[in-house]
Amino acid sequence: MRFFRLSNLMKNIIQEDTVSISDKQLTRREFLRATASIGGLLFLNLWGSGFASTFGRLSDQSCSGQVLRDGGLLFLPDHGTMFVASDFHTRYADFQMWLERTRIVERLRNGDDVYGLIVGDVVDRKPGDIHAEDDGDTRIIERIREIQNNLDEQGERFLYIQGNHENRCVSIYEKLVTDEAMTASNQQQVVKNLFSGDRGSYYQQFNFVSRMNDDRYRYLKDLPVAVITDNGIVGIHAGPSGSLSSPKDIIDLNETVVQEILWSRPIEVRKDGYDTSDLSTFLHRMNGSSLLVSGHTPLRYLPEEFIRDNVGEYGEQQIILATSYGSEPAGKSFLVLDLKTVYENTSELRAGEEIRLLESQLAHITRTQPLMSSQSHRLSAGSPLHQV
Repeated sequence: MRFFRLSNLMKNIIQEDTVSISDKQLTRREFLRATASIGGLLFLNLWGSGFASTFGRLSDQSCSGQVLRDGGLLFLPDHGTMFVASDFHTRYADFQMWLERTRIVERLRNGDDVYGLIVGDVVDRKPGDIHAEDDGDTRIIERIREIQNNLDEQGERFLYIQGNHENRCVSIYEKLVTDEAMTASNQQQVVKNLFSGDRGSYYQQFNFVSRMNDDRYRYLKDLPVAVITDNGIVGIHAGPSGSLSSPKDIIDLNETVVQEILWSRPIEVRKDGYDTSDLSTFLHRMNGSSLLVSGHTPLRYLPEEFIRDNVGEYGEQQIILATSYGSEPAGKSFLVLDLKTVYENTSELRAGEEIRLLESQLAHITRTQPLMSSQSHRLSAGSPLHQV
């Protein structure tokens, strides 16, 4: 994909609380709004020549919804509609249903002002998942790449960011190639040895390594890890990073920050997890954003009172989404977000509007079995479930 990449000058000043340009003071968020609207150095040049006497969103000078990328971070402008999904985990049928329900491919082909966003974990059959499809992750990845490559610039609006499973599969594949001299000809035997070894049950969670090849490895390794929008939405796979100081940490792919946004879970689920204060601090440091959208944590792990309208709601600033795997006992859901609207809290996301069911025959949350208590799902940092 040919994302417009931000300049080094922007990378250097994005970490500052305020930015001075031609005697004008902009906050980080104001600076990002303007640059997301008209693009990097073009904005700086126009501003310096007196183009903008006062700060505004400048959306009428926008680059038709250009997706801007710097390092691990994607920037989206202040217009359009974004369809968000998560955690397909080889379930190609659910992925295809999402495409059909959103009509995202047809809309992109027609030049509509829309974006698709998958917040990670396409890969790996989950243990015991009766709905998993043996090569479903391969098929989903190839379909994503087809959409991205065949729709020209509109294909850049179909976004896929790393989840913890993509990230870990990449690192395992690298290790097997380096340490075990794995090649295409011996891959299945090397992976079989890995799965039957001392930590085999752990590595079996990342079974996409048996379907990985060098081309898919390069594609997954290059995926961004976060999205930030002009209207204050941050999209990541898991939860906030306590180590993050500014978006520059994600731009620079700071390893500690990346691992935290790919793996973290609420303290009600994991003893070393984050709380609502950590969430608020993270969003503040992400240019004063107001809403975090993620997947990762299966809804059955959350206390029952945290689930409403088929999504997880953590405090007033995080929606935990489960479009496929992890939705039970709620319904599979996806989001439809207006990039012109600032969502100040999760209550502004409404069932049937911003929150949509993948399977339309389900109207509201239906519990077919009691939720286990939050204590029964609280994970210690050293337990196997801590990793999945």
